[in-house]
Amino acid sequence: MEFLDDITTTWIIIFVLTGFIAGYIDAIAGGGGMIQVPVLLFSGIPPIYVLACNKVASVLGVSTATIKYALSKKISWKVVAVAIIPCLIASYIGSSLVMYVPDTIIQWAILLAIPVALFFMLKKSKTIKEEKTEVNNKNIILSTAPIGFYDGLLGPGTGTYLTISMKKFLHLDYLVSTASTKPLNFATNVGSVFAFFFAGKILWLVAIPMGLANVAGSYVGSHYAIKGGEEFIKKVLITVLIFMLLANVIKIIVS
Repeated sequence: MEFLDDITTTWIIIFVLTGFIAGYIDAIAGGGGMIQVPVLLFSGIPPIYVLACNKVASVLGVSTATIKYALSKKISWKVVAVAIIPCLIASYIGSSLVMYVPDTIIQWAILLAIPVALFFMLKKSKTIKEEKTEVNNKNIILSTAPIGFYDGLLGPGTGTYLTISMKKFLHLDYLVSTASTKPLNFATNVGSVFAFFFAGKILWLVAIPMGLANVAGSYVGSHYAIKGGEEFIKKVLITVLIFMLLANVIKIIVS
């Protein structure tokens, strides 16, 4: 792995700072991978290793957010209980398949995921209700498992997609949707980590420091999400998506 020679102490510091910011954002509204993945790619690490490192860092951070939201009683455990196994299996399948996808396609798919997430976030729908309603197991699985597959296949924006899907199709409150994505995201990340681990694609020198920073950021982020509520979550998410879209457009133009 010749590219490891280019991972200097400076890059490790950058990864730590990136991990903290990503953990903070991910805990509030999802999308932390949209911050971690481009930075990892910019360092020169091949895409498949980037996805693997992103998963390890994310699984550490999202576990912290899960505990924080659980203690605040914001998680819909009914939805989580039904969706968690299908999401884990779907994620493992996605991560197994992505190893056969060319690097160029992975890079472009990751970049395209950003404006798609922004579109759904900005789109207003009268069908979205801010109230709790009874949902059946089939709807829960259909609204979450496909996103679990996406998480294993690519990853960035999974928390965002899960939150939007839960709000739109399961009619959960925005904060409850955000909180409920965390244990599901944890499951999909675990499924992906196992797939990447057995394939030997994890760079522990990068993944561990970024993951520990992710834990710290996730703790702070979940605290402010619970305190700030729905409007705070929306503002942070939209701001991050716009920033990441502009950053990646500039990267394409420069390259």
